[in-house]
Amino acid sequence: MNINKFLKTTIALGFLATSSFALNINDAVDIALKNNQDLQNQDISVSQSIDEKSIATSSFLPKLDVSYGYTNINKPFPTQLNDSGTLSTKVSYNLFNGFKDMATFDMSDLNSKASKYYYESLKFDTILNVKKAYVNYLNSVNNKDTFEVQYSLFKKQYEDSKAKYEQGLLAKNDLLQVQVNMSNSLQNFTAAKANVQIAKSELSNILGGYDLENEKIEALALKDLAKFDVNNFEEKNQTIQNRSELKALDMSLQSYQANNKVLNSAFYPKVDGSLSHNNYYNDARFGKYNSGVDEQSIASVSLTWNLFNGNSDNTKKIINKKEILKLNNEIEKTKLALKLQLKTAKLNYEVASANYQTADLSLEQSKENYNIVKSRFDEGVSSSTDLIDANYLLTQAKQNYYKAYFDKYISVETLKRVLEVQ
Repeated sequence: MNINKFLKTTIALGFLATSSFALNINDAVDIALKNNQDLQNQDISVSQSIDEKSIATSSFLPKLDVSYGYTNINKPFPTQLNDSGTLSTKVSYNLFNGFKDMATFDMSDLNSKASKYYYESLKFDTILNVKKAYVNYLNSVNNKDTFEVQYSLFKKQYEDSKAKYEQGLLAKNDLLQVQVNMSNSLQNFTAAKANVQIAKSELSNILGGYDLENEKIEALALKDLAKFDVNNFEEKNQTIQNRSELKALDMSLQSYQANNKVLNSAFYPKVDGSLSHNNYYNDARFGKYNSGVDEQSIASVSLTWNLFNGNSDNTKKIINKKEILKLNNEIEKTKLALKLQLKTAKLNYEVASANYQTADLSLEQSKENYNIVKSRFDEGVSSSTDLIDANYLLTQAKQNYYKAYFDKYISVETLKRVLEVQ
């Protein structure tokens, strides 16, 4: 097969869509957002935090209790009955508990917001990880195709060399050298095919076990890089202050501060009010109570104040303040890490862009070099070693080209993830 045809076929495999019904990278992201187990677990955590907020809300509502008691005495006193029953309905309400209910509600609300921000952070991480796994699969396919082309070229060279050897125009040592390189190339091709299967399985896992066995996976197109204007992007997104991780940590910090108010409530008195209505019976079957009062309504207000509980309340406050100090340190540490992420992402984009330009030029030069050496070899001017070297250079150039393209694509997606934009 003509070398130009091989190269055109390989490039097409790398950068043209394989099927209008193929799975593309956006489809993969959508599947992961629905099926990824880590995201599902965090979504459950968000739901749990909402439930806990609902529990905190219930503290502002009154409590309603209904109870029934029956008593049988075999030797009652003159003022007692052998059998008696009491049916009681009671409504109670906490009038004051040191602002604990309000602080508890605030704390649960902040925890709920923190959980949502953690979900957003994990979502952006998942999107980037899906794209990395997707690109890793495409790169493994391109490596396989590259080694397949390399093996085909070595096979063709071996057949040509063998014919020349049989005609006495080539030394046996040169023929054996071509054969050894052909065998090595076949080994590389075999390993590359296995790597494709591994990369597909890794992609399947991050998609929540989505079956890719018979799924056609669409390649990226060159236009995917052209969509990104890094200068315009940086003008609009120069800060990491809006990162979900920082917002989540800030909500957690405020939650601990609210918890401090919850702990302070232990130093205040508690005031409870209740209203109950009791019906009295002279047996277990609600028989009429004919001795004394048969029903009562009771209203009461009670005040309790714990004056000492072994210094437990003070200790809890000290522990909570230490947690606040730790969280402040974590926030500062995270800010430094995110600033480094942003700086690293920008530098990686610049390096990847430069490498892509270099790799593109190198591939064109390697293609031209192989065609020249192949023509000279056919004319008997270049040696087998020259053609072998040209083949290896071409293979390396193609691999570098694919890697540079994918590195640039991932550098763009990493920069988007750092600043949480789509």
